[in-house]
Amino acid sequence: MPTASAPLEKLERTIRARAKKPNAKSYTSQLLAGGVEKIGAKIVEEAAEVVEAAAEPGPAGREHFIREVGDLFYHLLVMMNHKNSTLGDIETELARRFGVSGLEEKAARKTPAATAATKPTKKRPTKKVTTTVTPIKKAKRKSRL
Repeated sequence: MPTASAPLEKLERTIRARAKKPNAKSYTSQLLAGGVEKIGAKIVEEAAEVVEAAAEPGPAGREHFIREVGDLFYHLLVMMNHKNSTLGDIETELARRFGVSGLEEKAARKTPAATAATKPTKKRPTKKVTTTVTPIKKAKRKSRL
């Protein structure tokens, strides 16, 4: 019986393969080529769609919610690849936090010592990603990979 993470690991491997060998017909390759701006815009869009779908009642609303969460996970994995991060990195971070109050962990990130330890040595200008999200009904999608 496959583990719950097996599909995520397979998807992560597929995204990594697209990054190593881009294909113009691959949606994943197009996203990776667009960098943080393009991938980030999709994450913002998909996150909004997750919240909208969560408000839908009944079994159809639940199914829509699950599809949208799947889309969000996919786009997060693309961004993780772009930032040279893996599911293992995320598991390590979550394991580090296990057993620690979320309020305490968040407060610790705001202390000057914690902030100084995580600040980059060189400031780079950042570009704000803005997206206008309009609610739309989506048809079932074919795989984007």
